[in-house]
Amino acid sequence: MSIEGKVALVTGGSGGLGKTHCLSLARAGCKIAITGRSQMGKAEEVAGEIRSMGRQAMPLAMNVADIDDVQAGIKKVESGLGPVDILVNNAAYGIVRGVTIAKMSNKDWETDLATNLTGPFNTIKCCLPGMMERGWGRIINISSIAGTMGGAGQCSYAATKAGLIGLTKTAALEGARKGVTANAIVLGVFDGGSWHQIAPEFQERIIRRIAMRRTGTPQELSNVVVFLASEESSYITGEAIEVSGGASLFTF
Repeated sequence: MSIEGKVALVTGGSGGLGKTHCLSLARAGCKIAITGRSQMGKAEEVAGEIRSMGRQAMPLAMNVADIDDVQAGIKKVESGLGPVDILVNNAAYGIVRGVTIAKMSNKDWETDLATNLTGPFNTIKCCLPGMMERGWGRIINISSIAGTMGGAGQCSYAATKAGLIGLTKTAALEGARKGVTANAIVLGVFDGGSWHQIAPEFQERIIRRIAMRRTGTPQELSNVVVFLASEESSYITGEAIEVSGGASLFTF
């Protein structure tokens, strides 16, 4: 699948799963804007890898929770690479807090809400009108099975990832007749990012809960991102597509 010449904005693209999304979209022909809030050294490294493929890349410091910062960042992308055709809302926070509802601080709750839900709202708010005007666009929101199944000790993460599915469906409705699709990927457990912050005994318990009895690879997830960004996915919108190795199946 080729998306030659399209401009993709990947939030949280400086490391972990986001880096793989950036590299995969670049291999498919995209120009890539890699956003991060603080890890700009890593964003520049990702940009360097993309440039070595002969593709254009722009590392970008952008706080997705700040609408003014998002507006300014997207203007930089438009000036440097062109209008955003593909938006991947990957940035997330709070997955490994391990705090019950009763013990969750309001400050941490608000921090996670700002990044995980207000952040995608801000980027969609800024990108969707231009996509609709041009008659083509792809919005891909990275949700989680925590949002569909809940997660002990993950009240803020689960709530925001559930809310992201509702936001996705609303964006899909608004863009459906203007050539814009919006879909959520409901990811399970992948060998990257926050997975390595989980204690080994809990990793083992989680893997036993997955039908395939293994974590997914970042590339397996990015393959779905690239498909949803492509022309081949043009009749898929408003969906919450689970990519989890069967984590929601009854296993024994």
